[in-house]
Amino acid sequence: MKRTILFAALVMLSCSSLFAEDTRWRVSVLAAEISEDSRAGTGVGIAYAPVPQWDVELTVASRSLLSPYTRLFYIPATENVPGSFIPATEYRRYTVRPIDVALTRHFLADQVISPYLRAGVRYVQAPRDPSGTTILVPVIQPSPIPVFQLREGFGLHDRTSTQAGAGVRVRLTPRTALRAEVTRLLRSERADFDPLTRYAAGVSWAF
Repeated sequence: MKRTILFAALVMLSCSSLFAEDTRWRVSVLAAEISEDSRAGTGVGIAYAPVPQWDVELTVASRSLLSPYTRLFYIPATENVPGSFIPATEYRRYTVRPIDVALTRHFLADQVISPYLRAGVRYVQAPRDPSGTTILVPVIQPSPIPVFQLREGFGLHDRTSTQAGAGVRVRLTPRTALRAEVTRLLRSERADFDPLTRYAAGVSWAF
């Protein structure tokens, strides 16, 4: 995640050096990561616009979720029974901090209401699982594979995706605006901590 942030920052700094005379930055505070099956998180975006019609934005958000967590309990050996691990599932809360880098095309950029389209890349780091014991659990129904592996943790993996979206900006003052947008991942599989469709809304300040 740190490497992704560093790379995005370098890209934005490179853009600012190419268009130093027209530098314009925008900071946004958002209710972000809103989806149909989870509550909103919070996000902060920093955008650089070489010209009013285009900008590149780095957004970092934070969202808390509740998901099943597998625990492994060890049952000590007795005189006639060897020791063994038994799995159990409970719900635990964790936090993810997605990172988005997007290129945005603004239409009617000098008007009060300005729609926009955007495309970019998203990275989400999954919660870390402990490097504990892995057990083999028998499969009850007939199966070519009589057992499957089970280990402690959430069982989630990091995700990197391309994405596209659309939104609208409503200017309040020359430097302040409201914004709302919807973004869709360009992939077919979803995850609880990374839904395919997300919504965001907030306030932007230009300087």
